[in-house]
Amino acid sequence: MKLILIGTDHRLQQTVIRDTNTKAWLPRKDGHRYHTLIAYCIDKLGAKAIVEEAHADQEKTAPTICSKIAKERGLPWQSIGLSEPSHHDALCDPPFMDAVRARVKPDMLAGVYDLQRQGVREEFMHTNIAKFIRVHDSVLAVVGFVHLGVLARRFAAEGINVEAFVFTYPLVVDETLS
Repeated sequence: MKLILIGTDHRLQQTVIRDTNTKAWLPRKDGHRYHTLIAYCIDKLGAKAIVEEAHADQEKTAPTICSKIAKERGLPWQSIGLSEPSHHDALCDPPFMDAVRARVKPDMLAGVYDLQRQGVREEFMHTNIAKFIRVHDSVLAVVGFVHLGVLARRFAAEGINVEAFVFTYPLVVDETLS
């Protein structure tokens, strides 16, 4: 059994971006490096199914890059998000929404890791990832980067082969530089 685990910034998972003026959802023009990472996990590392920390109703707004790839390749995909990820999970400089409006890269300064809240989310993700691993043997799981270490250690302690990757926003703000 194998778990390929990616810890990322939830913004990178999306195929759409919301226009700050019109509030319309528009297709993202970037995301190529993230797409390449997902394809690598399937083609080279052997992922046979994908689970992703995304809003349970994500598909009603727009598919994520992972769910789109899963559909194209005929792989099972499932959301393992317990709630919608929010900007309150981290503190950024400049404040996140100000940075988005100004098209400036927000840098992570600090954040509050609420043990109770995150513990519930990680337990939910762990349970659902484990179910997928039992059925599909080799699973790609995409989670918020704050959950990466916790989940990787839990699965490794259970004897699951874990390959873990960090792929966060500061790495790919300007894809020409990453």
